[in-house]
Amino acid sequence: MEFSYHRYIKGLKIFYTSMRKLNVTIGTFDHNYNNINSSVIFDTRDQTGWKLIFMKKIHGDILSLPIQKGYKFTIEGNDAYKNLKSYFNIKGGKGEFKISEFIKHFDMQIPQTYTLDDKKRKSILKYDKIDESDGIYPIGTLNWEEINIKKLILGKKSKNRDPKNLDKTKNLYPRIYEATKDMNISIRYSSNKKKISPIFQDMLL
Repeated sequence: MEFSYHRYIKGLKIFYTSMRKLNVTIGTFDHNYNNINSSVIFDTRDQTGWKLIFMKKIHGDILSLPIQKGYKFTIEGNDAYKNLKSYFNIKGGKGEFKISEFIKHFDMQIPQTYTLDDKKRKSILKYDKIDESDGIYPIGTLNWEEINIKKLILGKKSKNRDPKNLDKTKNLYPRIYEATKDMNISIRYSSNKKKISPIFQDMLL
């Protein structure tokens, strides 16, 4: 018989509500179980199915688990169960590990309020680079309206903001996203914090 487990996680609902207040679709927090330290990514961008991603902080191993509608933690199939035990280095046979206790422990580590900082932004980009830049610090803009006027004069094809750039800005800097989402503007990023543009100083949190 194939392993099958589904469990509602109240903490995820509370965490997601906090994410929604920021208008972000990717959230992250720290997690520790059985001396395995992970960054947890809660990715809600795909409306057909959300995901929980566990990423080991030292080794970089990844465990991806689906979250079904209703904030249900889901382990479906023997392979998925083996992957969970392998990721967390869980030994022993039947009766020595209770997944319900793991869920209880996990639920307790989910923060009730989601806040963004540089550490979390780096975790998000480690999970999904999103756009071409590895940088997390906004250093300027590309105004495609102005650029396209020049391209038109030169007989070149016009360009527009890459949707990935907008997605990155939405999940790293919600305030900058709100200020620019209706404009044909790309945010330029750098890995050098000293290069942050003054125009963004009031929109970094």
